[in-house]
Amino acid sequence: MKPIELSYYLINNFSKLSPDGITPLKLQKLLYYVYVWGIVAHNKVLDAGFEKWDLGPVNTEVYHHFKSYGKSEIAKDNFPKVILSSSNKKFVDFIASNYIKYSAVTLSAMTHKDQPWKNTPQNSTIDEKAIKSFYNNLNFAKNFPLGKAEYFYPVETDLHYSYILDMPSSTGKKTFYYNSYKEYLQLEKQSQNAFEKEIKEWLQ
Repeated sequence: MKPIELSYYLINNFSKLSPDGITPLKLQKLLYYVYVWGIVAHNKVLDAGFEKWDLGPVNTEVYHHFKSYGKSEIAKDNFPKVILSSSNKKFVDFIASNYIKYSAVTLSAMTHKDQPWKNTPQNSTIDEKAIKSFYNNLNFAKNFPLGKAEYFYPVETDLHYSYILDMPSSTGKKTFYYNSYKEYLQLEKQSQNAFEKEIKEWLQ
């Protein structure tokens, strides 16, 4: 799939789920993680490459296509409806759903700490082999192939350990996981509802 097509799909289907909307910066990072995990999962949905820029990995075609928005949210300006195959939709939706909750700044910071970006010369293309070698060793990689993993391993950020929900188990290396993705979503929803209730009571 071409990067512009996938961009339209993400904007059309995930803008409402993003707390800060989808800006060009956030779009780049969402695309990058679809690309990254596609390589790891041997499911390269996205036919694209990414260069090392100051604010993280960037696909130049997408950059020029949406650069007029600057730092603003990309409005859904009647972008074409993009239909994915059932398997690609399942994969893209899984990745996007796990990253859409993070702000553009957080996603950018995450990529800055990842070795493929750090070890790539400025404005050069990030190597696929470096991507596979690094991301294949992260816990999130254990979720692939989708539907066959025994547990669900959430995305880990610097804030990860501050926002851990009730975990069924953890190892000495602090490898957190849930019994299933469904369980994770349920606990995440409960946590969000409790947080919103607490804020509402505080404002009264």
